[in-house]
Amino acid sequence: MTFAITQSDLFVDERERSLLERCVQDRWLTEGRFAKAFQEALAAQTGATHVFFAPNGTLGLYLALLALDLEPGSEIVMPAFTFYATATAAVFAGLKPVFIDVDPGTFNATPEAFASAVGPGTRAFMPVHIYGQACDIEGIMLVARRHGLRVVEDAAQAFGVTLNGKAAGTFGDIGVYSLFADKVITTGEGGVLVTDSSDLAGKLSLLRNQGRPNSGTFIHPSLGMNFRITDLQAAIGLAQIGKLPGILADRAGKWKLYSEGLRGVGDIQFMKVLPGSNLAPFRFPFLTGEREGLSRHLEASGIQTRGFFYPLHLQPKLRDAAPAKLAVAEDLYARGVCLPVHHHLTDAQIGEILEAIRAYFG
Repeated sequence: MTFAITQSDLFVDERERSLLERCVQDRWLTEGRFAKAFQEALAAQTGATHVFFAPNGTLGLYLALLALDLEPGSEIVMPAFTFYATATAAVFAGLKPVFIDVDPGTFNATPEAFASAVGPGTRAFMPVHIYGQACDIEGIMLVARRHGLRVVEDAAQAFGVTLNGKAAGTFGDIGVYSLFADKVITTGEGGVLVTDSSDLAGKLSLLRNQGRPNSGTFIHPSLGMNFRITDLQAAIGLAQIGKLPGILADRAGKWKLYSEGLRGVGDIQFMKVLPGSNLAPFRFPFLTGEREGLSRHLEASGIQTRGFFYPLHLQPKLRDAAPAKLAVAEDLYARGVCLPVHHHLTDAQIGEILEAIRAYFG
């Protein structure tokens, strides 16, 4: 089906095109000067000491877990309400995901939920910053450090997000951002890993580059694979990060229009934002008991909607014989609707969306 108003759209223009042309003129398409410049810009934006690239966010999570070098079969605690890749990265890294429920207001897992899941086999936490706001990563880190656990932050949807002035993704041992096409900034596909640990940086450097510190040598002191990106992707990313302040302001304005326009409409409930967190909207998520009917109504009006994540503990390849009952994650899936916030969405189109939703609720 073709929609007049889509869930996502690329914000690319002459800035990306110009850098891509320079990249081609260099005749150097693997990681080169644009990757270095983009790396430096990411470090400046996040405040992280070390920045690495991965082909996508999923492989970024996998790479981060490999760098922790945990014993096979170790348990890693994570929210049940998140994208599938959070869990599959752990499974492919030889770890056992342990799923916890999330807060019904913020949709993020709390420090208390993480603490309740710690057992003899627990070796790591993987908190997720959902829908463009920070989880209570400060509290989660206190729990992790009390138990001597490692922490990989899944900040795929949280580039540009801060908690009390510190970038989401920089609290744990390693943080991972996604640069997929629907994220706040994009390289089409791509991922970013950040860490302040020199030890982990050394491991990541070898793991992502065929087990060697530099390309061009054929002595490989470690095992590794190819997790590099292209300079073409980095050139796009460099243009994108230059637009970040404008992108965040634009998305904040769209969030405000939705919030004001839907307040008091039907049974709609908004996501709450954790105090101390800013907001870099990934979508505009809300809850309603009319999810299916409203989504059909909007899509019939040419407005593409998106549901919420299907709980990880119920996924066919992840569920146990008798999966736990994680009521909030299951309720979020049953009632969640996402609306677009991309750059090309106009105020007039938001007005059409709001009018269609009000009409549905009468």
